[in-house]
Amino acid sequence: MTATTSTLGFAILAVLARADSTGYEIAGRMRHPIGRFWTAGHSQIHADLQRLRAAGLVEYVTAAGPGPQEKKVYSVTPEGLGALRDWVTEPPRPQPERDELVLKTYAAWLADPARLIEMFRTALRHHEERLAEYESTWAAVEEAPPAFGTSGFGNMAALRCGLTYERHRAEWCRWMIDQLLRAQSDGEHPA
Repeated sequence: MTATTSTLGFAILAVLARADSTGYEIAGRMRHPIGRFWTAGHSQIHADLQRLRAAGLVEYVTAAGPGPQEKKVYSVTPEGLGALRDWVTEPPRPQPERDELVLKTYAAWLADPARLIEMFRTALRHHEERLAEYESTWAAVEEAPPAFGTSGFGNMAALRCGLTYERHRAEWCRWMIDQLLRAQSDGEHPA
């Protein structure tokens, strides 16, 4: 069953394993905390929900909606929960990294150092802002760390990864700014 389910499908199953949800609620939960490491639009989620339903991994009941139409409240089926459990322990599929800032850095030797410095300062601000948010959340988590086997443990583990990622990226941006300031003061210019 896992070969036909997309990674987004498994992200949806992970959200539904925590709580039955409408498509709109799933999209909201995909923004935070999952949005820190996996994103999807409402149309993508809707399409995958239909595939998951056809595969028997989710089902829904209807309930009164905010307007004239009923809403669909999705839940994970026992088969879906089993597929999710199996998938969680499979090694991730190799995927090429796609990082625009790193790609730009690869070609940075062609650009004006002053403009690059500003670009990296902007990136640094974004990473420092996210790091501050994560550190604030982490402080609250550390007071009462959730136990393994609870959904809170998954949140804590993902947050820990986010912390180390943002620290690394901020340090790398600082290093790039330093390198570019040196190049600028030495009078180095693109070829």
